[in-house]
Amino acid sequence: MDDKKPVSDQSKKLVDETLINQGVDQNVQLMINKPQIDPTGIDDTDLEFMEKVIKMVESGTIDVHTPSTLLNMDVYIELDEQTQGRVDMNAINLLNEIRQIKTLWDTGDRDSFQIQNLIYSMRHKKQIIEKEIGDCFII
Repeated sequence: MDDKKPVSDQSKKLVDETLINQGVDQNVQLMINKPQIDPTGIDDTDLEFMEKVIKMVESGTIDVHTPSTLLNMDVYIELDEQTQGRVDMNAINLLNEIRQIKTLWDTGDRDSFQIQNLIYSMRHKKQIIEKEIGDCFII
């Protein structure tokens, strides 16, 4: 069982400052914190999906803080209230992953294991819900 507690940003900053004060170079610290790259690269299907999502975010089609921008409204408005609630919750979760992916994308960590896992997870969550409900998301 994993008993590790989440580490706050303040704690991370203190650790970074402590390491710097003890002589750890800032460049070494940045290297240690950088997500690990997968030398095999991202699966073509995931890469295509990720690039589509990034383009939609950058064009403003998807606002990473507005779940409704992720919805295919033609399908969504036809759903009953309970199903709309399920779609809404999934939209919030998908947007969280999109924000994380966009952050990694913007920092240049485009071939990391972390971004691969996020895109794979997001794509499969979307597929599962759409298999049951229909094409309720614009991605």
